[in-house]
Amino acid sequence: MSHDARVDALDGLLKEAGLDAVLATKDASIAYLTGFWGLQMERFFGVTVRKGGTGALIAPSLDRDSVGQAPTGLDKALYDAAKTNGLPTLHDTLKGAKRIGVEEDHLIWARSKALQEAGYELVPASDLIMELRAAKDAEEIAAVKHACAQIIEIYEDLWANLQVGESEIDVNARVAYALARRGGSNPGPHILFGAHSGDPHGSPGERTLQAGDVIVADISAQFDGYWGDMTRCAYAGTPSDWAVKAWDVVKEAYDDAVAATRVGNTARDVDAAQRVVVEAHPEIGACLHGAGHAIGTEIHEPPFLVATSEIPLREGMIFTVEPGIYHSEIGGIRLEDDILVTADGPVNLSPAPLDLRVL
Repeated sequence: MSHDARVDALDGLLKEAGLDAVLATKDASIAYLTGFWGLQMERFFGVTVRKGGTGALIAPSLDRDSVGQAPTGLDKALYDAAKTNGLPTLHDTLKGAKRIGVEEDHLIWARSKALQEAGYELVPASDLIMELRAAKDAEEIAAVKHACAQIIEIYEDLWANLQVGESEIDVNARVAYALARRGGSNPGPHILFGAHSGDPHGSPGERTLQAGDVIVADISAQFDGYWGDMTRCAYAGTPSDWAVKAWDVVKEAYDDAVAATRVGNTARDVDAAQRVVVEAHPEIGACLHGAGHAIGTEIHEPPFLVATSEIPLREGMIFTVEPGIYHSEIGGIRLEDDILVTADGPVNLSPAPLDLRVL
């Protein structure tokens, strides 16, 4: 689907939502609608879509060359960020529209307040935009699969070269560099050793790999605008009884959660499939998170595979499925792949061995 077709699809939702226009401000939404990726920082970037399909890509003149190359039929409205905050240009693009849908989970308070003071009625519209973004088309699916293919190659290099005595920080830096060399933006390796891997969001540090350590390697990066996100595990030496049991539990939870990632189920159903398995083994460790999250132009985007979500799964959605079990004094095990929801059942976009790799 072209970027202009996406704008047309969004326009088709405005009347039913009772909106005169939509303002998208997330990097990922701007890119989805126009093909343009900017570096926001303190400057204002946005896309307006009015009823009738008119609108504009708004950006500072600093980005004029990239904006000029964006594959969109929307107007391209540039402003001088040294002289204005961009809101007067935004007002020009709205052309009298009053009831505006905004990405309420992103638009900053100061800009929201300024728009309201200018007479606009702001309405939450993140769900409206995500209704389009959630189901990926064939090109988007291929892009996620390509990103995963790059990460699979990185794993082969990681396992071939990882040595006892290396530090987490050095290993993560090496993997981040390898991802960047392959064209990966925002490379995000998160590789932890031993007991530290029992803290799923622990920061890689000076800890060195020791014989008898479990390794949890969560590797992600964005290629051509789309993310891949995978996790694999290894062991330095002969795996302990705990590691073998933990891996078996997580693999069972992974299999059940993948099988549940299908049309007709809800996000909650997928989480329940893994949770019932992991929580049955408190002697091994704890279940600390949901089954996963949608992935696309953002690494974490809704819907989220958590116990509180009744959102139905639709064909074209892509989710990470990533059950894990964690023991603070021993370590963790997590397995993660990117799973496409299809009419015929789940399809793994990141096929690679899941075995507990022995180093």
